[in-house]
Amino acid sequence: MTFKGFPRGVRYLPVPAPVFGPLLEQIKDASGFIITLRIIWMLQQKKGRIRFVASEELYGDKILSRALGNKDSIETSIDSVVRGGILLRIKRENASDVFILNFEEDHHLVSSIGSIDEGTDLYTEPWEIENNSPKIYSLYEQNVGILTPIIAEKLTEAEDKYPTEWIIEAVGIAVEQNHRSWAYISRILERWYTEGRGDSGDGKPPRYTKIDRLL
Repeated sequence: MTFKGFPRGVRYLPVPAPVFGPLLEQIKDASGFIITLRIIWMLQQKKGRIRFVASEELYGDKILSRALGNKDSIETSIDSVVRGGILLRIKRENASDVFILNFEEDHHLVSSIGSIDEGTDLYTEPWEIENNSPKIYSLYEQNVGILTPIIAEKLTEAEDKYPTEWIIEAVGIAVEQNHRSWAYISRILERWYTEGRGDSGDGKPPRYTKIDRLL
């Protein structure tokens, strides 16, 4: 499918300047660049004092799977970027490896994150790992309307583009505002995607904006 161009008002994300300078020369294959950019994007979606990406998140990420292939291919690309010094791999006891960008000021986090086992990981929210389509389908049928093949396809496309929590929240807004249609839900998602969801000041995104209520 041909990319149709960046929409008006598209949201920008901060990326370390060396990624588009010396690292372009260092990263010899496209897979390493894909992994690097995807992890930067994932970290931007995280909340909390300590932010990292777990290996399961990378293996289960739908975009990486389509771009790079299976788990072994993703792991090979990760290893290449780690060896190049772009990422730090942190091994945790009784839990999966996690990754952070190799910022000098964050080196002290290695021991802190390494001591966080799977049962006490309270500092970050995981990105989508599993295919949540059945849950999304059920959510739509219970709150919006009949799940036709066309709507099912649109929901699948939305899952590929947006975090699942966005879709769930957008459905909730549609119900709350009594605008139970996919057109209304998709406009909310597109607005969040292009303009950002904003921040209420307490670290939690607002349920919706004034503009969303008027859609």
